[in-house]
Amino acid sequence: MSASVFKLRETLLDEKTLGYGLMSFTWRDSPIPKEQAFATMNELLKVIPGDTQKILFNLGEFYGKPLLNLEYAKEFVDTLSAANKEKIFVSVKGGVDYATLQPRGSRKDIIKSVEACLSVLGYIDIFECARIDLEHWEESFDTLIEYVEAGKIGGLSLSEVTKEQIEMIFNKKNYKNYIVCCELELSLFSKEIIDNGICDLLNTSGIPVICYSPLGRGLLTNQIKSVKDVPKGDFRSMLKRFQDEAMVHNMKLVNFLEQNFVEGKDRTLPQVALAWVRKNSSLYKNINFIPIPSGTTPARVQENFDIKQLSDEEYAKINQFLSTFTTAGDRYEMA
Repeated sequence: MSASVFKLRETLLDEKTLGYGLMSFTWRDSPIPKEQAFATMNELLKVIPGDTQKILFNLGEFYGKPLLNLEYAKEFVDTLSAANKEKIFVSVKGGVDYATLQPRGSRKDIIKSVEACLSVLGYIDIFECARIDLEHWEESFDTLIEYVEAGKIGGLSLSEVTKEQIEMIFNKKNYKNYIVCCELELSLFSKEIIDNGICDLLNTSGIPVICYSPLGRGLLTNQIKSVKDVPKGDFRSMLKRFQDEAMVHNMKLVNFLEQNFVEGKDRTLPQVALAWVRKNSSLYKNINFIPIPSGTTPARVQENFDIKQLSDEEYAKINQFLSTFTTAGDRYEMA
């Protein structure tokens, strides 16, 4: 294992490392103006706990106009003091066709993707193929490992992989030695990785989990109570999970959380949801679960990074409820 891979994995296993998703700034019809985006990211640096070790910026080559998401991050970081620059490191998703978002993992495609990202960032702390190209997956890893060995990428991540795919990768050559984390969806509404054995597998290898959509794609923000609250043109409006009948059922979980863990307490629904994601680290001792909430306004960042804790008793009570609750609508089930 190279020094950069070892250092990154150790950083990601540290509970003082936080994560922040930048997708919402640029993957929309009208990107958030850079002035507003930079003000929001500056607010993040103001409100994070003082003992925060690092902040992982989660980026995507294809989040909106190609490379725009990376440009936002790079231009913002360039405005910072040396001390604040040291706090931030990045994970970049790539390896897909811009038009179709289908995985493209041949050597030629990986080189094209990585070189495009390097042209903006100069150096990539963590690179991950957004999806595994099953036809070229070994070619993908062999090429990316060359970039790690050349000192242009710090380490590799897996993204949206199945348990079988993780086992396939871990059992091939020395690929596992270059993987520093695994990015997967995890929230109170989507805990499949806990139920299907993925977390058990990652726990045996000490692989941290970067948890995307930790707020249930908006269901755990108090901003969405019905499908009418989903912005026009948003893909969520097509998902079964957000339709009227499903929403009535799914709000049972929201109501349970608000009544038992929010009302009369100094914390909000999003803070409880994020605390639950982090608390899973107490169950899986060799994993650090790092949620990557977004937030495109200073107020939202203030809320999401006012870190709250759940007691063991509260965590157990929530898990007891979840054992009897099934989310209406799978993650990508269309209405």
